Amino acid sequence: MAVYDLAHRLARGIKDSDEYRTYSTLRKKIMDDEKTKEMLLDFQKEQLKLQTKQLSGQEVTEEEKERFNKLREIVELNKNIKSYLDAEYRVGVLLNDIQRILFSDLEIGIPKEEKKHPDQ
Repeated sequence: MAVYDLAHRLARGIKDSDEYRTYSTLRKKIMDDEKTKEMLLDFQKEQLKLQTKQLSGQEVTEEEKERFNKLREIVELNKNIKSYLDAEYRVGVLLNDIQRILFSDLEIGIPKEEKKHPDQ
């Protein structure tokens, strides 16, 4: 069987998984409610802003952390958003596990020079 055929079968398997079906159902609920969708997008925008700041080496202030945590608490009071974020997390775990499985036995890239043993 060709590798691309296997990839398409895997994609169908992911779409048929409980994790993805739950995520898809909850995503539709969010998309159908404009206020909930806007609330989620604002939360994700703020989350991305803080992550970008951290990744660029800038320090996130306590005030920013506290404001974000309060925002998260408010957002998680919305049952649909909380369920959606939980489902999104589970799909992410599923995809990370699949990626780890797919690449665990592959040697990709050129490793840095290995240290020689003292007897060489």
